[in-house]
Amino acid sequence: MDIEKIVEGILQQNIRSIAKAITFVENNPSSADLIINPIFGRTGNAKIFGITGSPGAGKSTLTDKIAKSINKKGYKVGIIAIDPSSPFTGGAILGDRIRMNTLSTVDGIYIRSMATRGMLGGLNRACLDAIDILDAAHFDYIIVETVGVGQDEVDIVKVSDMNAVVLVPGMGDDIQALKAGIMEIADVFVVNKSDREGVDKLLTILNHFNTLSEKDTPIFQTIATTGKGVEELVDYMLIGVEKNAQKSVEERRLERLRYRVLKIIQEKAVDEVLKKSKDSMEIGLNKVLLRENTPYQLVEKLMELLCK
Repeated sequence: MDIEKIVEGILQQNIRSIAKAITFVENNPSSADLIINPIFGRTGNAKIFGITGSPGAGKSTLTDKIAKSINKKGYKVGIIAIDPSSPFTGGAILGDRIRMNTLSTVDGIYIRSMATRGMLGGLNRACLDAIDILDAAHFDYIIVETVGVGQDEVDIVKVSDMNAVVLVPGMGDDIQALKAGIMEIADVFVVNKSDREGVDKLLTILNHFNTLSEKDTPIFQTIATTGKGVEELVDYMLIGVEKNAQKSVEERRLERLRYRVLKIIQEKAVDEVLKKSKDSMEIGLNKVLLRENTPYQLVEKLMELLCK
């Protein structure tokens, strides 16, 4: 693979090069720097929106409508849709090909489905690399849509400049909304499928949360399938992300870099341990199985090998 040609293609906004680059950083974690290092100086311009919420909240439909609305205003939009990983292959298992094919026909919108590969929890390192690739390719806005379960639901705040939490009436979201961590990450609440029964109850809970937290997080009602309320939401998101205090934006981006560096360290450390201690690992695991050692003692020995 001609890495130099791919890098050149990214900077020239070539879609095929972008796709190849994202595939490369996904499948070759130890060599991802070959793509990222040459383009990193061209990043830092795109605004990043996070879309998260419970499964079944209509996030995919809402994300598509948001992307098309932003695109119609003359901006390029990249979408990274995080799917659950297959426990056997590590690949995405819910990639919606029909959805992807529909959006891929829209000029100025690029969508990529990526697996969580969540061995270490949260958003994976390849997702952060993909953001850089789209950023360097001059996408104005990048939307990261999480699968809505697990650590990635909370960790999205470490990646986004603005985060939308999508809730739905009548799906237990009136209780789930109170889940620790989820409410706090919202820059905007989106009550989707707002024509459903129970919307008033959910709105009351969200307003109650705003009163208690003194955050005054905006609440928007949408029906993504018809597009109702989407334009108002998009207008707020575009203005809101620009109006964020510069200090707040810089703090978020610093937090994003810190999160990313730790992800790279974790991944490389695990790779090195597995590389240097394959035999020791198997012997150690058998000793733990026989209760001759504990998992902690095994890890200590493996870390000693790593430091040699």
